[in-house]
Amino acid sequence: MDTSISASLSPTSNAPVSIAPRPRRFRWRCAPGVLGLLALLAGVAHAATPVPAASIVVANGDFSDTANDGAIGGGVAGGSGTAIIGSGPWGGSYSGALGVLLPPLLTIGGGDARISGIIGVNVAGIINNNGRFHQDTGVSWIGQRRYVLTADINAGAVLTANVLSSGNLGIALATGTTPASRLATSAVGTPTITLLGGTTYRVSITHTTTTTPAGTIHIQLFGEPTGLLTADLLGAATFDNVTLSTFLTTQVPAALAPGNPGPYTAVVAQAVTPALSVRVLDALGDPIPGISVTFAAPTSGASATFVPNPATTGANGVATVTTTANTIAGTYNVTATVAGVPTPLTFTLTNVAGPAASVGGLSGSGQGAVTSTPFPTPLGLQVFDAFGNPVPGSTVTFSAAATGASASVSPAVVVTGANGMATTNAVANGIAGNHAIAVGIAGLGQVASFALTNLLHPSITPTSGGESTQNGAVGEMFSCALMVRITDDEGIPQPDLAVDFVAPASGASAVLTDGVTTGSSIMVRTDVDGVATVDATANGIEGRYTIGAQLRFSLAAPMEFQLRNLAANDPLHASGFDGPCIPALGLLEVAD
Repeated sequence: MDTSISASLSPTSNAPVSIAPRPRRFRWRCAPGVLGLLALLAGVAHAATPVPAASIVVANGDFSDTANDGAIGGGVAGGSGTAIIGSGPWGGSYSGALGVLLPPLLTIGGGDARISGIIGVNVAGIINNNGRFHQDTGVSWIGQRRYVLTADINAGAVLTANVLSSGNLGIALATGTTPASRLATSAVGTPTITLLGGTTYRVSITHTTTTTPAGTIHIQLFGEPTGLLTADLLGAATFDNVTLSTFLTTQVPAALAPGNPGPYTAVVAQAVTPALSVRVLDALGDPIPGISVTFAAPTSGASATFVPNPATTGANGVATVTTTANTIAGTYNVTATVAGVPTPLTFTLTNVAGPAASVGGLSGSGQGAVTSTPFPTPLGLQVFDAFGNPVPGSTVTFSAAATGASASVSPAVVVTGANGMATTNAVANGIAGNHAIAVGIAGLGQVASFALTNLLHPSITPTSGGESTQNGAVGEMFSCALMVRITDDEGIPQPDLAVDFVAPASGASAVLTDGVTTGSSIMVRTDVDGVATVDATANGIEGRYTIGAQLRFSLAAPMEFQLRNLAANDPLHASGFDGPCIPALGLLEVAD
């Protein structure tokens, strides 16, 4: 019902209005019509504005206006009359009978209207008194309309269709104040009777106009028994909550309104909630059944599918579809269209990412920092769901090694932002070396790690402590050991640091050994004097080559040893060396 009745609006108002029913002691309120409904929902979905229904006002429909309080009727036997009660708008008419029966008493007050003192006697036939309240709404009748009049009635007894058909009490739509002007009455036809509680019933009658009746719409509330003795009738009744509504007899879609308020959201690949539904309305704002509604979503990016599509409105004028989000997160618009309605209804939907499933976009891995200083690049990663959408709000934990080379991370626990990113900062501890920062995600465990290197302080550098240029016979050990000494900028030896000695992997080269490990590439730790030493044995290929000695976890350039493999009888081998020589360990051992 869209055209509603309101005591707070004038008869010339163009806005649709309504009386909201209330139990028992009703207090009449003006509720929004279609325009108000669409305005309230404008923040969720955007709809066309329908043509408003003509306003029909039942002033003081709940009898709460004390200016309308008062009583008429009663008095002398056989008396009759018509009068406005209080200052209106309700008036009344009453009649006794043949100088025998007093007129009934018509009273407005205390929030209802009451007819009392209805009786019947047998005096040369059964005669009855009668009375009725009436109001002129001031609104003209319109053809091709359906009018529904409703009132709550309490007669202190069970109210049935037979009671109403007898005219004992009832309601009517009329063109005037007399019984003869009635177009529809609860005494004729099939009124709707609904028990509200106790002995209070809601009674509704309907009248459909094919042509336009003359005059204005009048409402009557009556007690007019015919041929009923007092013992067979209800002597009093109260009326309350009088409403009047009008509908189009031929409904044509004029506007669309959302059936459910938003916001509308869904996890990707799952159903959107609440369900998308569209109410199709005629020009008076009433729902229309059996109308096809077509839904459309974007063809790319975040979107959704609909089942069924199109959908058909039910008896309540609402078409509902099951809407399933696609696998792309984002916000987008869905439109609902109906033939004949120029402006579609637009819904704004949001697909949100699913639970965390993977990570990517690691940044900051593979970098180094001097011990006890921050790593220059923050450690960052992005969390994705199963479809590759960034996942906001996911808890990421960064964990460093508990011993050895490591780092402190701050913050250690990060919640991903809207882009699914989590970042933290790392500071190297005081131990040089390689280490990793592990990454864990709630529900997934460890998913990645950042490889980091704590670098030695730049003041710690290598120096050569032995001959840097040597000749040697193929297959024999070079006379001088390859030695590197590591000190700080004050010349203090640095023990237990790793130095990597690396010879060429092919061609002229040498085999290196520290007495424990042998190979073309070996790591040797510095002794208490900061010295790392290896012996080199020429391989079987003649030629020049370089052996590098790189201090691990240092940005300092490697030390280089220039070696040459000569034939056993080559005279260059006999010419000795240009500088001092620390004999190779192997040679010393042979001499012993």
